[in-house]
Amino acid sequence: MKIETRPTQAKVFTALLLASSIFMALLGMSASAYYVPGACLLLQAILMWKGTGFRLFKSILQLNQLTGLLLIVVLWLGDALHLPKLDISGVMLLGNLLFGGPLMSILAIGLLASFHFSHTLPVWLGSAQRKVQGKAYPLPLWEQA
Repeated sequence: MKIETRPTQAKVFTALLLASSIFMALLGMSASAYYVPGACLLLQAILMWKGTGFRLFKSILQLNQLTGLLLIVVLWLGDALHLPKLDISGVMLLGNLLFGGPLMSILAIGLLASFHFSHTLPVWLGSAQRKVQGKAYPLPLWEQA
């Protein structure tokens, strides 16, 4: 029977997500709106630690990046596009905070790059689903020796 261990990337990103969650919760003592990103970061840390919920994890990261990007574009080009700049940017700001806030945006760069260029985290986050389906845990090529 093979014992599975957490990959180092999963441990590092879990620690970063947890530290970010704690920092956002501390900010929440001053402005209660920061409790929501803190809770989202905590959810992401739990998913990463347990190795489950790849689709949910990746969707939250992508939505965070999308809302942050749209927020920046609307603030930059809102007057030129003749759009209600403050209304749209307010909604994008709330969406960004709902999906983890600015700290998630920073961590998402490394996480999404790791999903794209490495197989370690996608395999780790999908491992519980593969166990339930009865499939073996696929090892990356560099660990198959």
